[in-house]
Amino acid sequence: MFDGPIPRSLLELELLESLQLQENNLSGTIPEFDQESLTSFNVSNNKISGPIPGTRTLKSFGFASYFNNGPDMCDSSSSSSCHFSDEHKARDSKRKSIATLVMVLVIIGLVTVILLLILYIKKSRRIKNLMKSYPFEEKVDLKLEDEEKKLVFMADEAGCFDLNDLLKASAEGLGKGVCGHTYKATVEDGKPIVVKHLRELKPFSNEEFMKLVRRIADQKHPNLLPLMAYYYSKDEKLFVYRYVKNGNLFNRLHGGRRSRDRIRFSWGSRLTVAQSVAQALEYLHLNSNHSQDTVPHGNLKSSNILLDDDDTFLVSDHGLASFMTLPMAAQLMVSYKSPEYQSSKRVSRKSDVWSYGCLLLELLTGRVSVHSAPLGINGVDLYKWVQRAVREEWISEIFDTEISVEKNAGPGMMKLFEFALRCCDESPEKRPEMTEIVREIDGI
Repeated sequence: MFDGPIPRSLLELELLESLQLQENNLSGTIPEFDQESLTSFNVSNNKISGPIPGTRTLKSFGFASYFNNGPDMCDSSSSSSCHFSDEHKARDSKRKSIATLVMVLVIIGLVTVILLLILYIKKSRRIKNLMKSYPFEEKVDLKLEDEEKKLVFMADEAGCFDLNDLLKASAEGLGKGVCGHTYKATVEDGKPIVVKHLRELKPFSNEEFMKLVRRIADQKHPNLLPLMAYYYSKDEKLFVYRYVKNGNLFNRLHGGRRSRDRIRFSWGSRLTVAQSVAQALEYLHLNSNHSQDTVPHGNLKSSNILLDDDDTFLVSDHGLASFMTLPMAAQLMVSYKSPEYQSSKRVSRKSDVWSYGCLLLELLTGRVSVHSAPLGINGVDLYKWVQRAVREEWISEIFDTEISVEKNAGPGMMKLFEFALRCCDESPEKRPEMTEIVREIDGI
């Protein structure tokens, strides 16, 4: 992890194309990058202070490149509001003058409010004295206000905090998911939770939204991350989950590859992942009220598989496909990268099976899949890559060296590899059902 300011020497790199500095501990301000070659840039999740230099290059990057930083960088309540500086000193001087004027006006206003408050207290005392001298009967007209907006907890969850606690909690950005930004928040009892701020959804009535939420809440399985609570209003919608502290499968599989501190991810642990995810998907496929032409999960990928205590793996983000518009789902969700959607614009349960096959190839090869790579990380089309390996007969190079050296792991790895290829078949009809997948993997 890097800290300190961003080196200004990077301004001298005239052919700089990509600069990915997110998820570090950088501070200071952003240098005035203005290279025309710079087409990929991300400094989110640091401690950099704003405003952002107003160069043509830096203005071309959106909110996601800068969010969750220090003061005067971006507005956390708006996904389109970042603050760019003007390079002219005259404007800076004018801003300082305006700030000074505003401060003077604020002070004058504060003094005025204090004086008015003193007058009000004196007057109220006089009124109380008059009321004691002239008793009267007071009529009270009670009007019921609309029910206060509040967090709604699921039946199995204890409501140990409310919406006000959530709004007052310290928050840390975890990134942007398919339905909006995700935050880690710590409420007053000290327990961290995860809040999904749902945006860009289909238009729903309150009843329609509640129906979909109940459907998610009813999906209970040891390998599914349960929904803890939700909040619904016309303008704001939130999902709340418990925080799983051990991170996600993507970071466990790919993180620290060149570091001495990396803990080896064994073949046995990877097989446990394959079994756990298969069982969770089988449950969704057997217990979803979906037709064959819809996809029960829709966004299965390594970053949506969480590592809980006791080597338990939890599938998250299930059910969110039902909330999304088709254009957003097609752009962001893994199942919509499947061959059938690319050719005929249709998805089905077998699109989940294709996503699962891609996940198996990621576990076996240790390579990042292009279909699930986070923003700023390059991936590989693993199915096409392994097809080429089979065709050119260099299968031994397919498997991650971290597991290929394990004694007696070879036969099981080969069986799982052959099954992954079946799951990724370009024809949905030739892919197995999740029940068969669970049975086959349990037999490895």
